[in-house]
Amino acid sequence: MKVAIIGAGAVGGLLAARLGATEAEVTLVARPNAASAIRRNGLTMVTPLNRVARLSPRVTDDSLSLGPQDLVFLCVKAHALRGTIDTLAPLLGPETALVPMVNGIPWWYPHRQPEPLADRPLASVDPDGLLWRSIDPDRVVGATSFVAVEGDGPCRIRHVSDQRFVFGDAANRDNPAVDRVVTLFGQAGFQPAKTADIRQAIWVKLWGNLAFNPLSVLTGSTLGRLCNDPGTRETGRAMMLEAKAVAERLGMVFTTSVDERIAMAAGVGDFKTSMLQDYEAGRRLELDAILGSVIELAERTGVDVPMLRAVLAMVDLRARERREAAA
Repeated sequence: MKVAIIGAGAVGGLLAARLGATEAEVTLVARPNAASAIRRNGLTMVTPLNRVARLSPRVTDDSLSLGPQDLVFLCVKAHALRGTIDTLAPLLGPETALVPMVNGIPWWYPHRQPEPLADRPLASVDPDGLLWRSIDPDRVVGATSFVAVEGDGPCRIRHVSDQRFVFGDAANRDNPAVDRVVTLFGQAGFQPAKTADIRQAIWVKLWGNLAFNPLSVLTGSTLGRLCNDPGTRETGRAMMLEAKAVAERLGMVFTTSVDERIAMAAGVGDFKTSMLQDYEAGRRLELDAILGSVIELAERTGVDVPMLRAVLAMVDLRARERREAAA
């Protein structure tokens, strides 16, 4: 099986390290500078048990040299997906399955859905429909991850906790590609699961992200602190209840309570959210996919979400001030 992983960040590095230990032919596709650094220094991974593994993954900055793959994992930020289209094209054959490992509501979410979605792209994550036109949603295996992983210096990643991934077909079909992905992740030692409704799994993950990722930027606090502090816990809870109302209007049924989901997040401990990591590094934040998309869905479903709007406005201002100070 030929597997390509686009993106050499924390998640892409984790997949390259773990999937590369299977019998699959795995190649990490990175930008020229990152590819050169990994070829020169290898990749160091610190496991949840603080064991250090030094690896030499196959890496390239030229996707054209690889040809069509069986599986392609997109491990970039949601707002960076548009920049992968040219890299992605040479990797796609007639049977290639695409697995976007992105946070928030993905661009393919409206695919084969009833009103008020009805195959209409979301402006918050795909402003001009470029992704919708360029990448056939029928080849997508939807994915969501519950692992905590972070960059820990050049060519070094730290896998903090958890092994869980959930996969499902974007059109809710019985898709053999989903089984191939689940089998591969099981061989890599992860804890993968197949679901008949990947959108529900996306909401469970997003439920925590949309609350505590933005709050971490506003406060500078870790996930454990945010979940255990009474004030930020209640603010996050209010945000999650608003999002729950939106999801339920779209037909989602939650089998986990808000408090159970907060407890799940608290269990990660003193971990900086990916959004706080991006803020501290001066990178663009995934606000559109994580908060803007839910607000857009609220508008389509007629649900009032004042807390989500207020927090988005505050985090957006903080991010703009950071950019202006750095200019």
